[in-house]
Amino acid sequence: MSTPPWPEAEIYGAGTPTREAVERMASRWTVLITHVLEGGPTRFNDLKNRLGVSGQVLARTLRDLERDGLVARRVYPEVPVRVEYELTALGGTMCPVVREIRRWAELTAPAIGDARAAYDQSQSS
Repeated sequence: MSTPPWPEAEIYGAGTPTREAVERMASRWTVLITHVLEGGPTRFNDLKNRLGVSGQVLARTLRDLERDGLVARRVYPEVPVRVEYELTALGGTMCPVVREIRRWAELTAPAIGDARAAYDQSQSS
């Protein structure tokens, strides 16, 4: 495997686009929102209810994802106004990664639960 032409610190340094992309992907809300939006356009309240997230956190995360070009916000001029969110083509590139993260979480959740219980038991002794 070849090494990049610049030092790793420059690629992942604070404020670099690569670091920001990793931080965005590392957000649990990004993973969960991407999973829901993979099914197609979704309204804000549907996302909020399905994810069990506060409106403030969801709005901030959606705004960040929209700013990054990963999610598109579509406003329909109806009464009441209807707003839907959907993955952009760029956002869709996250789906395989999100599927793998979810798969890993589902497969390891029992072992993590067991490890936590063993740790908690050892700490209470």
